[in-house]
Amino acid sequence: MTAAVLPITGGCYCGAIRYRIDQLPVGSEICYCSNCRRAIGSHVTSWLRVKSESFTLVQGEPRRYRTDTNAWRTFCGTCGTSLTYQSDWHDREGLLDVTIASLDRPELFPPASVSYEDERIPWDS
Repeated sequence: MTAAVLPITGGCYCGAIRYRIDQLPVGSEICYCSNCRRAIGSHVTSWLRVKSESFTLVQGEPRRYRTDTNAWRTFCGTCGTSLTYQSDWHDREGLLDVTIASLDRPELFPPASVSYEDERIPWDS
């Protein structure tokens, strides 16, 4: 990850929702899971993992959806931009994943790992 200037900022496509992250991320990844594909509407998703306490909504209130895997996904109720993913799994306690594509400076946060590569769509090589 490139050294970033804090705060890290981002938001949705239409501008209704804006957020700020006040601490450096703890990780980043590309995810190929079928759950993310369906929720995001793309064959791959990239996530920035941050401490939950470092994430602040500055403007707007996203919609929340509880998945069949008991995770919470948030998105803009106006334009549909996917914003966050939060799971109760023990290894993710206190952490929040933020879509890298929703950051104002996504180029500063290249994914450092890959998840669920076994679920990758065959034509994505």
